[in-house]
Amino acid sequence: MKKFKIQVIIAVFTLSIFSQSGLLAQTKNLSGMETFETKKIEVQGEIFTYRQYYNNKGKNPPLILFNHTRGNLDSWDPLFLNTLSTDRDVIVFNNKGVASSGGITPDNFKQMADDAYSFISALGFEKVDILGFSIGGCVAQEMLMEHPEIVRKAILAGTAPKGARSINERNPKIIEVVTAPILDENSFLLLFFSPTKNSQQLGKLFWKRKQSNPYPKDRDVNKESAKAQAIARANWGKDFLEEDTYAQISIPVLVANGKDDIMMPTENSVHLFKLFPNAQLNLYPDSGHGFLFQYPEQVATDFNHFLNAKN
Repeated sequence: MKKFKIQVIIAVFTLSIFSQSGLLAQTKNLSGMETFETKKIEVQGEIFTYRQYYNNKGKNPPLILFNHTRGNLDSWDPLFLNTLSTDRDVIVFNNKGVASSGGITPDNFKQMADDAYSFISALGFEKVDILGFSIGGCVAQEMLMEHPEIVRKAILAGTAPKGARSINERNPKIIEVVTAPILDENSFLLLFFSPTKNSQQLGKLFWKRKQSNPYPKDRDVNKESAKAQAIARANWGKDFLEEDTYAQISIPVLVANGKDDIMMPTENSVHLFKLFPNAQLNLYPDSGHGFLFQYPEQVATDFNHFLNAKN
């Protein structure tokens, strides 16, 4: 029987690092990185929108981020992106039919992965690192299965393997919030953060950072796109888990999650870690689905460490 090493990240975090002055300094740093525009590229007859955070040193492959359910270009934490991009170019994008991108969103993760592959190829990249968050992690897994040649390393955050039935067994209250017409601050605090005082406070700071994003506002994800994503998620949980397929993916994989994820239950991250032959697992304390937005600098630094490692 194989032995697995679990790296559990336990650290002491304080609110002082997220002071108002720190937020202002962060905005200044972002302003110095890039002009604030949403870029467009035609991919197989459809317009895809994206934003690129530049490192400009060219020593590392770019990191492509795959988004969560109903997420658009504005959904990512600016502090998280800024920390990630200290070591590499970081690209966030709307996949086909999502928000400001054209076309129709497919109702399965395999086609979403094919569309993402076409987008990456259209940008001219032959090798990239990928980070999939939530259902974006399901798309990233399909990318590893269908287009392994383009991926150097992969990070799977707050997600689940194919056939993880628990992702369709959420509390009805959670489903009600997820499917509401508008996902406001209270919705995010419930879905993405633990109910503890510390986690909720850090969640509110994330929301402020997200709202202060200097880019022109992206379009909301429409009902048709959200429905297609929901169908893809449901079918992913009902699908058959092909352990042999996972065992053949030999590239380095980092699986990460919060201690108590109510959207993609944390036990799925442990399961994913065990499925991959060359995987590492990071779990973060007092956090849930949005752990990477709760501890943006810490998590991004850990992700960069994984991506920079030679092994």
